[in-house]
Amino acid sequence: MNSHSKWRLDFAQQISRKLEGVAGVRAVMVGGSVARGYSDVYSDLEILVYWDEMPSVETQRSIAKNLNALHRYPVIDHGHESALLINGFPVDIWHRPLATEEASINKVLRGYSTSLDESNVLDTLRFGVPLYGGEMIQPWKNRIEAYPTELAVCFLKEQLPNFHLRQLQFAVLRDNPNAVYSMLSSIQTSVFVILLALNRSYFPTFKWMFKRLDDLPLAPKSIGVRLRQMYRESPAVAAVQLHEVLTETLALVQQQHPHLNTEIAQYGLDQLPPKAFDEKILHTEADKKGKRR
Repeated sequence: MNSHSKWRLDFAQQISRKLEGVAGVRAVMVGGSVARGYSDVYSDLEILVYWDEMPSVETQRSIAKNLNALHRYPVIDHGHESALLINGFPVDIWHRPLATEEASINKVLRGYSTSLDESNVLDTLRFGVPLYGGEMIQPWKNRIEAYPTELAVCFLKEQLPNFHLRQLQFAVLRDNPNAVYSMLSSIQTSVFVILLALNRSYFPTFKWMFKRLDDLPLAPKSIGVRLRQMYRESPAVAAVQLHEVLTETLALVQQQHPHLNTEIAQYGLDQLPPKAFDEKILHTEADKKGKRR
């Protein structure tokens, strides 16, 4: 845990002590970048408060008042109730019913849901730091550690078809950098999700994509550096570099899941550069037909 995370965690413990006495609060946990040890100078503090039932808006506002908190955003903002300012520091307090958390866990571990939102719930729990009611949270943590192979396979099947470069090649040849970098970002997203699945790691949000990539033992060499570098290159060079990363990633998939059908991904990578056509081809084909007659 870095120094930015450490002092934020200390502050969270002070807030937790005020929450523990609130009727109906079953557990308090720190999540987000603080729990993962990723905090930087821009990071806020994320605190999850667990209840038997979702507290009313009035109860949430009473808690904010007792914490001497101000709302960071106006009422029209969807984050108004959760985004607070305590002692001048931004704190997000998320109120979660126990049943909601349990449902998310079951959707992922039993239903093999590939929803990134649901996966993020599990990642938050896996790395979360319990401050109160740890006996409620630890059983969840124990269950989450058993990342199902079936879940990894579902993610792979969903994302591997995105290893297709035909339209990216067209965008490069047509000098359309907007399309190139849009597709580049989309395909890199698939690479990230696939590598998470190969490493049995839940989704930490894309905000921390490169931090998590640095922690993954099973990945192409220097993957984070290489993905970033593509945005600094010309579209043509970026397309070549992307092909290399996809090829290496697919090899890892085939190594770890040899029985998985990866034909569609290989087909996408084997696409030949688009051919240029002009009207001469019509005359050439007509001449050929005439000679055959």
